[in-house]
Amino acid sequence: MNTSAANDEDANGSLVASSVVIGEGSSRRTPLGSRLPRTLLYVCSFAVVILAVVGLGVQAVRGNRTVSVQRSAHTIRDASLDNAFYSCIAIQAHSLVMPGQSIAFRPPVTLTDFGTIVTLLKAVGSWATLADPPSSAAVTLNLRNYVAGPGACLGTQVIGIYPHAHHKVTVRIGSGASVAGKGPPPAPPL
Repeated sequence: MNTSAANDEDANGSLVASSVVIGEGSSRRTPLGSRLPRTLLYVCSFAVVILAVVGLGVQAVRGNRTVSVQRSAHTIRDASLDNAFYSCIAIQAHSLVMPGQSIAFRPPVTLTDFGTIVTLLKAVGSWATLADPPSSAAVTLNLRNYVAGPGACLGTQVIGIYPHAHHKVTVRIGSGASVAGKGPPPAPPL
């Protein structure tokens, strides 16, 4: 008979607790609750609850202010002007692009040209087909800013550049809509 097995069994063949098991089978570690006073646990729990309630209250006030700003007459007027501007740009672009034609944007040269591309994408991105590669486009769209008078969208017009053989181009100005005023639409509140 194996001596290690004999140490773990009594004469009747039942297992006897070895030295690894202590007392009723529990380890020597004491639970966390017995190490820390219960009042400290209650105070910490209460502090966490208070902080959570205060945080929720602050966020509710901020949310209410955001809704109030978005419902103000000034913000509604600015949003209407923004909608009118992009609708005007889209209508002018539609007057330059026939159904099924692919378009390209004039390559950016300066940082302001990136703004032009973003403005055109916001206006025509839902219906236009972008040419890949851009040299295969039937029309290249661009914006002309600081235009005074009727036929402009807050001082901006869409122009279409149509390529022809021998590096010749035809330039047409978009038509069909205008929004009186100068400059781009106001920025939305954050």
